[in-house]
Amino acid sequence: MDSRLGFPRVVDFSVHFSGPVATRHLSQLGADVLKVEAPRHGDGNRWDSPRIGDVSALHFYLNAGARSLVFDARSPQWPELVAACARWADVVVVGNTPARAVKLGIDPATLLRLDPELIYCAVTGYGLDGPWRDLPAHGLNTDAYAGTIQLEDEDGTPVVPGGFRSVGTTLAGVEAALGIFAGLARQRAGFGGQFVHVSVWESALAWQWRDTTIHANTGESWLRYRDLGSRYAVYRCADGKALLVCPIERRFWEAFCDVLELDQATRERGDWSHGVDYGRDYGGEAAEIQDRMRHRGRDEWERMLSAEEIPVAPLLDWREAMRSEHASANGAMNTVEYQGTPVHVPTVPVSVTPASELGDKSLRELADAHRRKGEGMPTAPGLGEHTEEALTTLGIDEPPAATT
Repeated sequence: MDSRLGFPRVVDFSVHFSGPVATRHLSQLGADVLKVEAPRHGDGNRWDSPRIGDVSALHFYLNAGARSLVFDARSPQWPELVAACARWADVVVVGNTPARAVKLGIDPATLLRLDPELIYCAVTGYGLDGPWRDLPAHGLNTDAYAGTIQLEDEDGTPVVPGGFRSVGTTLAGVEAALGIFAGLARQRAGFGGQFVHVSVWESALAWQWRDTTIHANTGESWLRYRDLGSRYAVYRCADGKALLVCPIERRFWEAFCDVLELDQATRERGDWSHGVDYGRDYGGEAAEIQDRMRHRGRDEWERMLSAEEIPVAPLLDWREAMRSEHASANGAMNTVEYQGTPVHVPTVPVSVTPASELGDKSLRELADAHRRKGEGMPTAPGLGEHTEEALTTLGIDEPPAATT
């Protein structure tokens, strides 16, 4: 199934992560994405380590399906290009500070004046106002300001946890894509062009909605999973692997005790007046469960407990998850080719399929359409690979004059 619809037509002036995450989503959902890059180095995502061949592995995810147009912002023809982009595009994505966007002539006032029907999406680091507005959004900076980094201590030195991944940079891209489609819906309903804005910092803060909602209203902290109790906890199995068990409802707890062959007194223990019992106040119960869990391997326990419909889950790392049979069944990964080398990249996890392609709309057909969501996605472009073609698309006959 080829997902190329050519709609919406998107011009991407953004760099690094958040803007490209947004246009990556748009591309897989059918957009024609034209990525404008600086001639010498292009988007910084192209050169990060590690590399596949001569380009960054990250580039293959972030820029899949886009067309690359190189054009120097210092060229006297730059305003002509910007105007042509505004006329051609349904959507423009800009990933600069407001001041930098004005300097480049790609600010919302300029582009919406060129096309009042345009959907203009601004992805900023810290927003449009406030004392942090003009701060550079670099690396973990926005996460640090948003409070998503829970530091660890190593011999008195604060360190970022080894498995930490920036939240705001990715979530801002997803939120931007959502806002863009909302803007398109409004525009097509007759409400004219739309200004869409999202900041990386606000996205990182919003990710913690449970913590902020509870603390803002009660002054308390949201629960920590590790504090829930013996019945919503992680246990080590005979093979050293970990299993999360969650038998907090009475019927699950009783079935859990039966499978583990725990004694009758343990089976009957519990306060079900609130519907669930996390096992918070039962001294020795966690040790009792842990002792039993060490009798079998993780996968065997998972099979036995799942067979009784008890909620459990193995703690996989992302390597196991991406290589799982389940990932394959859902089309979670896609393979493209670059210079004769297969390159494996994640697919955007959402699919939109015409009802006419689903036959009688059985579950099998729905699942098959979702699994094939990454098919037809071109590999990420070489720097400037589509410059000539894109200039023709934009109605620019002369190539840009060289700058020094």
